[in-house]
Amino acid sequence: MQPIARGRRPALVAFLAGLFALVWLACSPAWSGAPTEGAASVSTAHAKVTLLADPLQAAPGQTLWLGLHFELIAHWHVYWRNPGASGAAPLLRWTLPAGWTAGEVHWPVPQRLPVGPLTNYGYEKAVTLLVPLRIPETALPASAQRIVLDAEWLVCRVECIPESARLTLVLPSPHAAGAARGDPTTQRLFAAARAQWPADGPTGGRYRVSDDARTLTLEVPGLAVDERAAVWFAAYDWGPVDPSGAQQRQTAGDGVALRVTVGDLPPSGNAPLDGLLVVETPERGGSARRAHALRLHAAPALVADGSAGPAATAASQSPALLLALGLAFLGGLLLNVMPCVLPVLAIKALGFVREAGANPRRRLAHGLSYAAGIVFSFLVLASTLLLLRAGGAALGWGFQLQSPLLVALLAYLMLLVGLNLSGVFTLGAGLIGVGQSLGAGSGLGSTFATGVLAVVVASPCTAPFMGTALGFALTRPAGEALAVFAALAAGFALPLLLLSVLPALLRCLPKPGPWMKRLQQALAFPLYGTAAWLLWVLSQQTGASAFGAALAGLVVLALAAWCYGQWQPRAWRGVLFAAGASALIVLLLRPLIAPEVAVSTHAEAQRLAWSDERVRELVAAGRPVFVNFTAAWCITCQVNERVALATENTRRRFAERAVVYLVADWTRRDPAITRQLERHGRSGVPLYLLYAPGRPTPLVLPQLLSEDVVAEALESL
Repeated sequence: MQPIARGRRPALVAFLAGLFALVWLACSPAWSGAPTEGAASVSTAHAKVTLLADPLQAAPGQTLWLGLHFELIAHWHVYWRNPGASGAAPLLRWTLPAGWTAGEVHWPVPQRLPVGPLTNYGYEKAVTLLVPLRIPETALPASAQRIVLDAEWLVCRVECIPESARLTLVLPSPHAAGAARGDPTTQRLFAAARAQWPADGPTGGRYRVSDDARTLTLEVPGLAVDERAAVWFAAYDWGPVDPSGAQQRQTAGDGVALRVTVGDLPPSGNAPLDGLLVVETPERGGSARRAHALRLHAAPALVADGSAGPAATAASQSPALLLALGLAFLGGLLLNVMPCVLPVLAIKALGFVREAGANPRRRLAHGLSYAAGIVFSFLVLASTLLLLRAGGAALGWGFQLQSPLLVALLAYLMLLVGLNLSGVFTLGAGLIGVGQSLGAGSGLGSTFATGVLAVVVASPCTAPFMGTALGFALTRPAGEALAVFAALAAGFALPLLLLSVLPALLRCLPKPGPWMKRLQQALAFPLYGTAAWLLWVLSQQTGASAFGAALAGLVVLALAAWCYGQWQPRAWRGVLFAAGASALIVLLLRPLIAPEVAVSTHAEAQRLAWSDERVRELVAAGRPVFVNFTAAWCITCQVNERVALATENTRRRFAERAVVYLVADWTRRDPAITRQLERHGRSGVPLYLLYAPGRPTPLVLPQLLSEDVVAEALESL
């Protein structure tokens, strides 16, 4: 391929910038706009959900309250912010007028909902979640204002049903008569919800970790509680306290002391513990309940004695951190041989062959540039993941592939790279110029972009050793997590970096010749295959209309690439061409912003879907259970499925031992699956668990399976 002429580079930049800028705008609520029609209430088979406001009329500088009101049928419930042993809290996404901001959800005190030996937190019958809406001081338009809420919730009895709705509330014009008075029914609901908010508890509360790190002792001085009262504590976030564990009240001089069971993510160092202390006092005809919002701090003795202070915690974690760094480095090395990465790696190796006799400094500069692109991309990905998780999102490795829009864009990128290698059009730099030589000067940018691309295409793969390392990283402080991701990047970048540093290795490669062009063109086909696989993933995430739109966009993009290669436009014509093609692709991709949910027509797939409750029920009934945590975009998962799980021998062994096979599909984001992965120290799929009656914990199988590995695990039943 020949370097691009200077006059054509602005057209390329305009095309790529226009495409991704317009796609970004298509995703933003402000550009896509609120629906012209919508309802403030929706009824499902299990609940009636209504979006309310008080006061109903907006005024500049005002704080207006929004409420999401659930009316549930008998015996069904939705969840609190910390759902407990299982479940998922309601997820609210707002589309508001410019300048308006929605605050945090104000959660009423939940009920404890026992499910066998486990405990969840949630609400039965009815609940109202209130959210403050802050309106700027600037004057409001004379027209009515529209508020749109995209809500997702899980409603459960024994089985759980995910539900969602788009609710639209229209606030009357500021000049509308009578709207400012509000609705009495809404006001009563909001008043009842506020009455269920917890009161601020006394300050000075603290917690202590027991010597065996299995229990916490919570001490709340200055809180008088009747001796007859039942007292229980619920952490605001999942992890520090086991919701199903025993809670034992202890004697305390002038307050309350409670001994609770530590959860899967106990407090570390002197981190505060936030939660509710609920007091239920028996009365005639029932009981009175009051709750206190607490922030408990690590007791000074806990830090002073060295058992859990910051220094001791760091020291105790240092062996685990070193092990995680080593596993991450090995996982990065093995990631190079995963099917996602090999095509890009081979393309870059061609560049090193072409430059075998080049100046060693220039060759080293390109090797370092490639490594820098990898390290930079991994750290950006890790930082994004940590920030989103800190905001409450349940995410893990490969989370970006849970977005249908990003899956489609990756498929388009793979197609462009393949067409470039096939010679349909030529580019000399940029992310899709990965087949270019390691020329001097501007070639460093292309090499850096190749490292970025390698990380992008590696994200669907999970190599051996990666799962344990990343699972550890995502439960540790940000510094340790970033160090683990950096070790993963170092292992990933090492092979080609060695190729650029050690000229002796280059002698093992064939000399440059016509074979390089043929190999370059042949390498386009694995990339076409990757694009086809990504489209298959997309078909698992969307409905028919959204998938058809994505296919149409693929055809438009291929046509645009061919026209670009044939036309060789000048800069100003290239800008117009790029803008037109980008706008057309954006219009085709708009259905992926809010895609239809793909529904399986295979009845057995629904019967074999995983849930924590189903596992407990089956094990309690004496049945062994094999759980496959998988995703359509996880190549390792699909390989394991073909070579080890879907074979006739494995199916026969399952049948002989009456093993129930359950699938936990993480193709689209599922907080319950994410939490289960975290409980087993994983940040992504695959994960394979074998439960046996009478065994307290499941057997965790390796990430790479074979029929023999599965057979050996089944022999342990």
